[in-house]
Amino acid sequence: MKKLTVYTEERGVVRLKEGVTLDQYKVKHPDAIKVCVPCLKTLERWSSDCGCKSLDGCWVEPDGTCEHGRPSWLLALGYI
Repeated sequence: MKKLTVYTEERGVVRLKEGVTLDQYKVKHPDAIKVCVPCLKTLERWSSDCGCKSLDGCWVEPDGTCEHGRPSWLLALGYI
């Protein structure tokens, strides 16, 4: 079983333990937002486009948050 990467507000970016499914994780942590963290190449492309997606998919400034209060991926991952 492949390990999945998930973002949660209270814990940041985490990898699921072996044998734990995404559905089981979402029952305990309903605020889980994304299943996969964008790769570094995607983050670099967004940065060169002078923007970035937020955790819920809105387009924002690299160091900004969306109208729903979610930070950009660059901000959430600590690159900014």
